[in-house]
Amino acid sequence: MLTIGIDPGIRGAIAAIDEDSLRAVEDMPIRSKKGNGKVKNEIDPKALRDVLRKLIPADQAAIVVMEALNTFAGGSVQTMGSLEATKAVICTVCELSGFDVAFVTPREWQKWYGVKATPSETTKQQSLRIARHLFGMDLFARAKDDGRADAALIARWAQRALA
Repeated sequence: MLTIGIDPGIRGAIAAIDEDSLRAVEDMPIRSKKGNGKVKNEIDPKALRDVLRKLIPADQAAIVVMEALNTFAGGSVQTMGSLEATKAVICTVCELSGFDVAFVTPREWQKWYGVKATPSETTKQQSLRIARHLFGMDLFARAKDDGRADAALIARWAQRALA
């Protein structure tokens, strides 16, 4: 069975893990948002559907686990609305593709790996370091690949914690 981990958001990613290895990591597909608002980009639902089809063969079962978004952590109304829209798009595309979505809080999966911000290393930097250790540098070479790292770690957490 495949396990799909999703780090939602504009800089997020989608990762697929099977019983043996990390099969693929894809950056979250985005498109420019029309209008004059503060939020300039949004999830591209058709491209997300295509990514899921690419990652999950039609004859294979999969579990999809997405990081639960915290829309009450402060910030603007536009930001909170954008996060809710992102969650809704991802959940809708998954459901229409035949996949239920389970959620995990950042605290829960990060605790499993021992990730905790320190004065010398952010949680994003730790995720990158751990993903590079577990899966190699190829898919996580850039500092901005922290969304890829989170998605891969969420998938691996789900594979082990939800099995």
